[in-house]
Amino acid sequence: MSLDDSQLRQFSQDLGLVPGRLIPEVKAVLKKGAVNIKDAMQKDLRASSSFKHAARSVDFEELGSAAFGQSHYAVEIGPNKSRHPAAGLAGFAYFGGAQGGGGTVRDPAEALADEAPAVEEYMAKIWEGLL
Repeated sequence: MSLDDSQLRQFSQDLGLVPGRLIPEVKAVLKKGAVNIKDAMQKDLRASSSFKHAARSVDFEELGSAAFGQSHYAVEIGPNKSRHPAAGLAGFAYFGGAQGGGGTVRDPAEALADEAPAVEEYMAKIWEGLL
């Protein structure tokens, strides 16, 4: 499956222009979106008879930094080997193996695509507060 994420990439660049007072609200929306994507990925893995144990490995991490008046905030979502050793199975679950097999669990990009409209809607409400 091919996913055109160019609008999401542009959206993420635009978020770099958020006034400082709105950063907590933006972080809250992105964190909620990350929780929803994580939950969807876990649900997809649990539905698989072969890869259900990998569901316990899926989590998210908030990453952020600030310097010289600029802030950076990101959320990484996916299997985490330090959370559960079955994380290594997730790659096979999503994309299959070199010798065949696997590839039976929905691509995580689809969970992102499902959540994107809700995140955009809430971000638009935050931006409306600027006007």
